[in-house]
Amino acid sequence: MELDKAVLMYRFHYGQKIQVPNVTWYIEGADKNILVDTAAEAGLAKEFRGIPAKEIMSFEDALASVGLKPGDVDIVIATHLQWDHSANTHKCKNARVLVQEAELRFAYAPHPILAPTYKKSLFRGLNFTVVKGYQEIAPGIELIPTPGHTPGNMSVAVNTEKGKAVITGFCCLKENFGPPENVSEEVKEITPVVAPGIHLNAVDGFESVLLVKGLADIVLPCHDPSFMTPQTIP
Repeated sequence: MELDKAVLMYRFHYGQKIQVPNVTWYIEGADKNILVDTAAEAGLAKEFRGIPAKEIMSFEDALASVGLKPGDVDIVIATHLQWDHSANTHKCKNARVLVQEAELRFAYAPHPILAPTYKKSLFRGLNFTVVKGYQEIAPGIELIPTPGHTPGNMSVAVNTEKGKAVITGFCCLKENFGPPENVSEEVKEITPVVAPGIHLNAVDGFESVLLVKGLADIVLPCHDPSFMTPQTIP
């Protein structure tokens, strides 16, 4: 998708256009086939939100690249239910969908500030398993509440051979995890990280970025351009 960079970095980089991907993650090595989010395709970005977008890879082709079909997915971890993270979940007919209670409640009656980011038809009828707060769902796979971007956003921590990798869930870039660029040293000193540009609560969003920064050995920001091409982490 083509976005203004400030959409992802609160109060910085207005007017700077960047290309960002919608990403779905497959956790390899678990006892079950687990996805984190299911992304969205270019057509929906253009039709639902009028965002310029181009297709990189279909959801089905992405799964096929790791030897799966949508029906093979056992669990989908929904970091949150905004359209660009959940558009393909309904294709996973056999999957349980893990979602935070606060997120599901909000998604069905979102505040007007964030209402245009939710498309209820994408998640009606899903087989939800509601969680509340922190939970380890399998050895080395943790659900970590990181509110702010949305009320029930959660990040997903996965232990890997190179340390703890954390999928942020909240929409951001790698640049959110350090001081902003092209500002004075004074601003850098008082701004150790940058909150997500889209949020219901900017303070909570800022604190969630700090939490992930401190927790993760490997940070996986959901819309970073570095993930424009498929890759394996770590």
